[in-house]
Amino acid sequence: MRRGIHLIIISLAFLLQAGHAGAQLSLEECQERARANYPLAREHDLIERARALDLSITRAGYLPRFSFAAGATYQSEVTRLPVALPGVATLNRDQYRVTIDLDQVIWDGGTIAARERIAGAEAGRRHGETRVALHALRERVNQLFFGILLADEQLKYNSMSRGELLNMLEQVNARVVQGIASEVDADVVRVELVRVARQEVEIRSARDACKEMLGEMTGEVIGELVKPTVAVRDPAGGDRHPEIVLSRVQEELLASRRRLLDAGSRPRVSFFLQGGYGNPGLNMLKNAFSTYYAGGVRLSWNIGNLYTLGKERLQVDAQREMVATRRDAFLLNRSVELARGEGELSKWQGMLEQDDKIILLQERIVESIAARARAGTASILEWTREISRLDQSRQARVLHEIQWLLAGHALKQVNGE
Repeated sequence: MRRGIHLIIISLAFLLQAGHAGAQLSLEECQERARANYPLAREHDLIERARALDLSITRAGYLPRFSFAAGATYQSEVTRLPVALPGVATLNRDQYRVTIDLDQVIWDGGTIAARERIAGAEAGRRHGETRVALHALRERVNQLFFGILLADEQLKYNSMSRGELLNMLEQVNARVVQGIASEVDADVVRVELVRVARQEVEIRSARDACKEMLGEMTGEVIGELVKPTVAVRDPAGGDRHPEIVLSRVQEELLASRRRLLDAGSRPRVSFFLQGGYGNPGLNMLKNAFSTYYAGGVRLSWNIGNLYTLGKERLQVDAQREMVATRRDAFLLNRSVELARGEGELSKWQGMLEQDDKIILLQERIVESIAARARAGTASILEWTREISRLDQSRQARVLHEIQWLLAGHALKQVNGE
């Protein structure tokens, strides 16, 4: 019974391990996991929290403002009438007052509304800067992802070459036993096997380094990767590039600041109410503690803001021109990069077509040399040399294929997709 339970547990563990080992990661999944794992990704939540606080603080301007004041004074002289009147007391030189004031904005010229728009635009700008940084992260992920794919493909063809050399060594050893070949011929094959083994060590080391770096970026243990298809660029995708989006948000922010300047130059209307208790009250001729109140509408206008309004508008306009200039420079550079990328994509595609022809011809040469070597009309050195050339052709094709795929995805990266 226990043995059966153990077998079930072992079987389940094996299945779970096999399922985990069989999990494959695509390029898009690696990009998304690297983005989620990158510390800057957490800034989006922090930016939204800061935006909510800014809006809450700004909107508090619509709430009534209360203020409390208290004071006691002693005067060297008080107001006195030149004649004594019945019921009119002489004021004391010590006076006391406690007041509570309420001020409620009725119209502030649009200042609060402009500050709300600035808070939203400022949050958008921060989001945009974070997206630009995260977009640049994708390029690093692409480099590591395709580096791993290249190493995997190189190892596959390295294994094929090793198999062909081992098969050759077996045949040569048999010919040595028969006295048809010498031990030197076997050593020629063994040297080539050592060279292939050394190349495998180099490739595995590079692959492991790329996997470790990609694992650090994604927070995942990198297993098998899915080779992506060639990327198809979206012609309309350029408008969604983080740099373009950021420039639009920056212009919106500057437009909001321009509206705030205009709002600051307008008058303000507010309602006020004051209640107090003191000696004297509002009746200055009554020497006694009393309560009082006063209320009304207040109009205020800081005309001093008009002195610098024109220059401040020019400052904002200059900043908007700077944003537009940077956007134009980015668009020009992107056009150059897209043209260069299209040329690279076409170049690698053409080289792949030639690689296929070279490999086909090289395989025929190897078959011919192998047949001649078995017949004794060609040397083992020629045989191994042609196998080495075939391996180099295969490795070159793998490199060109990965570079072709990388060029396609680099175009999408430049385009902002």
